[in-house]
Amino acid sequence: MKKDCSLIVTLPKLTQKSEPFIEEIFANENVSSVRLNTGVNQLIDSRELLEKLKLLSDKYKKLLWLDIKGRQLRIETWADLRYEIIKLNHEIEIEYPAFIEFRNGSKCEICRCRGDEILIYPAPKEAVGKGQSVNIKAKSLEIKGYLTEKDKEILNLSKELELNNIMASFVEQMDDLIQILNINPNANIVSKIESLKGMEFILENPNLLLMAARDDLYIESGKNIEMLKHLRTIIERDKNAICASKVFDSLEKGNDVSLQDYEDLELMYLMGYRTFMLGDNVSNYNLSIALKSWKEYVNE
Repeated sequence: MKKDCSLIVTLPKLTQKSEPFIEEIFANENVSSVRLNTGVNQLIDSRELLEKLKLLSDKYKKLLWLDIKGRQLRIETWADLRYEIIKLNHEIEIEYPAFIEFRNGSKCEICRCRGDEILIYPAPKEAVGKGQSVNIKAKSLEIKGYLTEKDKEILNLSKELELNNIMASFVEQMDDLIQILNINPNANIVSKIESLKGMEFILENPNLLLMAARDDLYIESGKNIEMLKHLRTIIERDKNAICASKVFDSLEKGNDVSLQDYEDLELMYLMGYRTFMLGDNVSNYNLSIALKSWKEYVNE
């Protein structure tokens, strides 16, 4: 039995149909805290959304984490790439050759970049969606700025509503954290480590709260065996670091937890991780099965 383990659950979109289920997540005894991915478009006023979730957080005495997007690259508009360019949420400067990788694993070459717009070839077969996160690999890449306008809105509301638990994506330098604290001085920040620059940052700055955001970190670090070293480094730098992404990943495609998923949990546990987070891929598909499987794992 692993009584020392805890689980953070990413919330599905808040709708009239999902509202009762979201309350069940807050009430679930196996859920230690919940995460709101603020990069997901909910078609609801941010204040109204946060006020509803704060009521549940207070009622069930569960922490609510607000996950802001920082320099994570996301698509700003829907586009059929036979006719349109890709507009990103940040201006970038790149040195060629450069490639963009989409969440389905497809990869295209970037032929031209101007500000926050890129032209790619060949065009992927599917249209690309607003809010979809992407990764760009280039000879050199500079992402301009850290906080997005949506991040600033969420942080101002977090200060006002006293929702001070913040997960910050793609933290790579101390100024990223300072920008957050300048808006909400009471912010309790977990730095999501998702790039090699992030790894360099934590080696130079002790006493940070960390998350191993494994999906982006694996892509950004070259998809190789060095990932295991990065995971060890993160838990060494913060013994309470959160292990996120790819937890019960098989449930995105089926209704059964794979053997590899259980083995992954066990490996991360043996490495020292005790707090795990279920991501968007699970919350949007088979969250009930994931919660049942988590309970079985910690009670094994």
